[in-house]
Amino acid sequence: MAEGTSSLDAKRALRIELRAWRRGLTDQVERSALVRQILGDLELLRAMSRVLVFSSISGEPQMDGVIHDLRQRGTEVRVPEDDPPPSWPDAVIVPGIAFTSSGDRLGQGGGWYDRFLSEVRTDCVTVGVCFFEQVVDDLPIEPHDVRVDVVVTERGVVQPPG
Repeated sequence: MAEGTSSLDAKRALRIELRAWRRGLTDQVERSALVRQILGDLELLRAMSRVLVFSSISGEPQMDGVIHDLRQRGTEVRVPEDDPPPSWPDAVIVPGIAFTSSGDRLGQGGGWYDRFLSEVRTDCVTVGVCFFEQVVDDLPIEPHDVRVDVVVTERGVVQPPG
């Protein structure tokens, strides 16, 4: 089996496992409220005037309240469906199936965020958002996978080492 194939198989298995876990989550609303509060208190986002925020799908932390809070502060907010250019955001709030504490990310598998994040400005801050159980020790990473700067869960900020 080729190395890339084993990495793809490992990613596929992890996606299946964590999606099933998310489907069984009974306190998503409460956890999402905690994520919203932590993002609202995140100093590095307070200075940003343009933020790209993901549109939540089932099982992800809900971002409607985050979007509302950012707009209330005067931040210009867009979602990927708005098709902003990679040069537009000062910060990107990124979803993921899983993250590591060093900022590695496993997404849905479509590659949109990896392509987009590979082209953002060097001063653009990237914030991964997930639930605590989705922060894992290790992920199968490929050369095109893009790390995030910081990961936020309902239990707080996970700072990458260094």
